[in-house]
Amino acid sequence: MRHNTPSITATTLSLALALSLAGCQNDTENGALIGAGGGALAGGLIGGWEGAAIGAGAGAIGGAVVGNLMDSSKEKQAAQTNAQSNQQTQDQIAQEQLKQEKLKTQQLQQQLNQQQPGTPAPTP
Repeated sequence: MRHNTPSITATTLSLALALSLAGCQNDTENGALIGAGGGALAGGLIGGWEGAAIGAGAGAIGGAVVGNLMDSSKEKQAAQTNAQSNQQTQDQIAQEQLKQEKLKTQQLQQQLNQQQPGTPAPTP
């Protein structure tokens, strides 16, 4: 069987371009599409239509694996950032509560200092 290499190459390039321009929601999907396009292009140049099909499949799997690793890394980083933010918020709340307690203690101390000897101290 004779292959028309320029026609296969042009079709494969068009497919690769269309796949790379398709927007995806995450890196796993992007990796699969870009891998499929690149694999199809390489496979098409080497082995015609059969090579393009095999290359697209292999490229999609490889691209999805790499994209999934990138997504996982981003999720870990986002979780760490979120945890740090939550800890900072909790620390700020604790500091504010401590300030309020110190203020109450100072106010009670001032009231006690203003008391004349012999009068009972106010109950909090």
